[in-house]
Amino acid sequence: MVPYVLAGAVIGSIVGHLIPPGYFFWFMVGSVSGYLTQRYLGGRF
Repeated sequence: MVPYVLAGAVIGSIVGHLIPPGYFFWFMVGSVSGYLTQRYLGGRF
């Protein structure tokens, strides 16, 4: 689970550097997206 959350957080930080509302918002969106991706893929495969 940790690699998905970290990957989402890194992608969110990069996006937050380019697109408003900023780092923290996109960091959180990326982290939650990584977690949900892991849950979805973990349950399906």
